[in-house]
Amino acid sequence: MRVLRTLRGRLAAAFAAAVVVTVLLFGSATAVAIFLHDHNERLSFGGVDAEPTGFVGDDLQDAKKFGVAMLLVSPVAVAGAALLGLWLARRALAPMHEAAARARRALRGEGELQLPVRGIGDEWDELAGVTNELLRAQADAASRARAFSANAAHELRTPLTAMLGEVQVTLRRERSPEEYRTALNVVEEEVQRLTRLVEMLLALARADNGTLDADAIRFDLARAARLAADRAIVAHPGADRRLTLRLAPATALGDPLLAGRVLDNLLDNALRHGGRNVEVALEVGPDRIRVAVSDDGNGVPDSIRNRVFERFSREGAPASGFGLGLAIARALAEAQGGKLWLDDAAPGARFVVELPAARE
Repeated sequence: MRVLRTLRGRLAAAFAAAVVVTVLLFGSATAVAIFLHDHNERLSFGGVDAEPTGFVGDDLQDAKKFGVAMLLVSPVAVAGAALLGLWLARRALAPMHEAAARARRALRGEGELQLPVRGIGDEWDELAGVTNELLRAQADAASRARAFSANAAHELRTPLTAMLGEVQVTLRRERSPEEYRTALNVVEEEVQRLTRLVEMLLALARADNGTLDADAIRFDLARAARLAADRAIVAHPGADRRLTLRLAPATALGDPLLAGRVLDNLLDNALRHGGRNVEVALEVGPDRIRVAVSDDGNGVPDSIRNRVFERFSREGAPASGFGLGLAIARALAEAQGGKLWLDDAAPGARFVVELPAARE
């Protein structure tokens, strides 16, 4: 039957079958009890030599009345059990029907899928709550992926458009070797910019997929900070007069190359967008080592503090970069089992990277 193909129909049939089995068992037990009662009475009145002859007299009439009563009541009981089973099944499965309806609306693009939560704390509410959290996490991940793809496409298009425009302008007429050299220099700069962007995007993609290879070796974090400061001085002329190092020997457990890239990004960010003076200070703890990069600039406005690590975020900073430096720095720190955060250090900015300390 078609009704038995549904879970609701099968539950109702199970209720009815349970009543039928109960009636049969109860009837059989009652018949056996009457027979044993009759047998015991005959033994008590006729002695041990009396032979039971089955149901006779009033006992037989009682058994017949009981059988007729069961025949009359059983269909009503079975029908009632089936109706009760249908009602209970409909009530229990109502959230599933609502979930299916919401899923169909979500497939048509009419909002995001959220399973109904009745608030009674049963198994369905537990399943719906966990599933809704998973759906929200997936929706957030998909939203971030779409935004990341759109921003990446925009950033990739900018240097490509600049290179194409420079080449097209250069090829419109014959030019001198010096003019060709100038055009090629422009193309080279854009290619370098494009290369840096691709490297950043690859690093973020590996971090998202958990395939960013990070060594776990003992290394001197103070030395890594000094090397990062040397590179910053080369990249930013005059930085040697702006940088102050407060370092002490500290052995961290991680990847020295990735740790150096984290510090490179923090120093570049401070020297570009911070104040006049920048300080790199190292703090050694029993289990963790922290390196703080601080400046005395205007700091990060409260309105964007929670978005400074977002990808392609340039709020409050010049538009010369990609807005990926801090996002990559955090991803590289976390790949080594560390953390990176923006600390409270008004009026300037203070970024802190924390890595595990190597045990002796």
